[in-house]
Amino acid sequence: MYLDANPLTQLPGSIATENVIKKRLETGSPMAFCFVDIDNFKSLNDRYGYARGNEILKFTAKTIEAKVAEHGTEEDVIGHIGGDDFIFVTSLDRYEKTCAAIIEVFDKTIPDFYDSDDRNRGYITGVTRQGEEVSFPILTLSIVVVTNQKREIESHIQVGEIAADLKNYAKSLPGSIYIVDRRGT
Repeated sequence: MYLDANPLTQLPGSIATENVIKKRLETGSPMAFCFVDIDNFKSLNDRYGYARGNEILKFTAKTIEAKVAEHGTEEDVIGHIGGDDFIFVTSLDRYEKTCAAIIEVFDKTIPDFYDSDDRNRGYITGVTRQGEEVSFPILTLSIVVVTNQKREIESHIQVGEIAADLKNYAKSLPGSIYIVDRRGT
């Protein structure tokens, strides 16, 4: 698993987490696949540079690790699947507390990574990928939870597709949030 570790956070990467998801799906035991995305991360990286961005990624990884350790079990898995995207797999009875705790710590601490003027204003200005100048709010988290509680999930690809669909919706909402897929088969 550690051959695929992210060099910045030392968490397992996408190949290792895919393998974990595949194995968990094979057993059919109930579980929650939680995908964590930092909203507007690119704008912060553009404004402050990669060094500060890397500090935020390390902080986010440590926050996820700490809260999964606090609220999860030894069987839970955490990964850094690339860029500002993280994953953790936990049980159905633990994901709500874990997601809420991660968001609470992130929202409380993330303003400290901003310069005082930007923090006081509550946003930074930047340029979108289309070249338009806009204001980007203080970073937030979108956590998408995909479970096998109400539907049979056959592959890690299906998990990713469900998560991508929900992630677009979650990122359209203001503030940090976690959204659970409650659709059935």
